[in-house]
Amino acid sequence: MKARALSLLKYLFFLGIGGLFLYFVFRDQDIDKMIDDLRNAKYEYLIFSMIFGYAAYVFRGLRWLLLLKTMNYKTSANIATQAVASGYLANALFPRAGEIVRCTSLYKVTGIPVNKLFGTILLERVVDLALLVFCITLSFVLKFSELSSFFASLSNEAEPGQNSLIPFIVFAVLFMFGGVLYLYRDRLKNSKIYLKALALWEGVKEGFKTAFFMKEKSLFILYSFLIWLMYLLMTYICFFSVPETSDLTLVDGLYIMVIGGLGMIVPVQGGLGPYHAAVTLGVVSIGLTESAGITLAVLIHTAQSIMIIITGIIAAIVLSFAKRKAGHHEASEAPSV
Repeated sequence: MKARALSLLKYLFFLGIGGLFLYFVFRDQDIDKMIDDLRNAKYEYLIFSMIFGYAAYVFRGLRWLLLLKTMNYKTSANIATQAVASGYLANALFPRAGEIVRCTSLYKVTGIPVNKLFGTILLERVVDLALLVFCITLSFVLKFSELSSFFASLSNEAEPGQNSLIPFIVFAVLFMFGGVLYLYRDRLKNSKIYLKALALWEGVKEGFKTAFFMKEKSLFILYSFLIWLMYLLMTYICFFSVPETSDLTLVDGLYIMVIGGLGMIVPVQGGLGPYHAAVTLGVVSIGLTESAGITLAVLIHTAQSIMIIITGIIAAIVLSFAKRKAGHHEASEAPSV
């Protein structure tokens, strides 16, 4: 009961943070003008944005298959893609839950151990982080003044030395935590939590080993770049839905994609609020109006949210039928007594 209450409070806390972001984004804005801008937007471009967004799911599923194949596990591209879609839906509802749902969804259909699946996802995250850093670096080179303006707008102009105690506090907390672990090391080694963590670590290690034994590394790299190309296109195509942003370039699309990605790092349900704030600041740093930034942010986020919900529901249905089919297949193959 206490765990559920704590989870609910945590959920409401992060949702409140998102609401606070939205408040600061929309305050002092002409709501009537914003509604009029949204009403006059060209929504056909948002459909293409959703298609590009789902294409990223497909390439993620195909890339995941390469890792599973290296570990001698088999499943279809459709099932892998549906598991990815279910993970994104879960992540939109419960931040950071997507990876767990993605693993458990595929496990229930294929029986592949969750710890090994989790290891492959961690490997994917490392690759995606490297590509995100590459995109940030490229944006920094191509849009140096705009990025400088963006980060300057995030700064609260804190006085020098104001946060000097933070590193020492972090070090002290880590030191005390390490001391507690050392004092109770024998008891921890026999605990169920430690044994589960050890089993998870073994699976994670095996997942990471796939990077060294993978035979189709070039295809893995290609899928990785295609995933991020889809992210770029799903952002860029939305520029044409708003007259003020229709003249922006593909480089601007890369810049806004990176800025929006930084906003999504905040653990708020579906990035609601932080994404809008980040994209708005990004558009303003390019030289456009704040109203144009808010309109663009609402359109991109809404389009992708609709896509996530629709594909997530479809994924739940497909995986449910696949799970029943897998269970029926196992029952039919079971030896009769």
